[in-house]
Amino acid sequence: MLNEERIELMTRMAAYESRQGRKDMSINSFFRGDYISFQVLKSALYATVGFGLAVAMYILYDLEGFLTDFYKLDIEEFVRGLGMKYAIVLVVYLLISYFIYAFRFSRAKKHIKKYLSQLKELEEMYDWDY
Repeated sequence: MLNEERIELMTRMAAYESRQGRKDMSINSFFRGDYISFQVLKSALYATVGFGLAVAMYILYDLEGFLTDFYKLDIEEFVRGLGMKYAIVLVVYLLISYFIYAFRFSRAKKHIKKYLSQLKELEEMYDWDY
């Protein structure tokens, strides 16, 4: 005889496993600090590449004007200003990344906890049948 509650629970669990469950399981394989630090490190790399591309595009946009003013330019001041802008962009980007990945980790833990409780509930349903 079919147990409709059990079928409904198994369907919800299978839907979770096929969609969000894969991501949550991969996140769950890390410790919190390891997951967040790895993701923030990747974000730092992406921010550096993005900032470099933005600076290159800014310079290439007005290359003639940049080259004309290059000899009048105080290179040390230019590099210092660029470094400060990079530091500000990097700090803001990393803070945002930290909070996003901390939220994702806690959300994945919550989903996994719910999934495990559903597994326990399913196991108890099978115990009733015997």
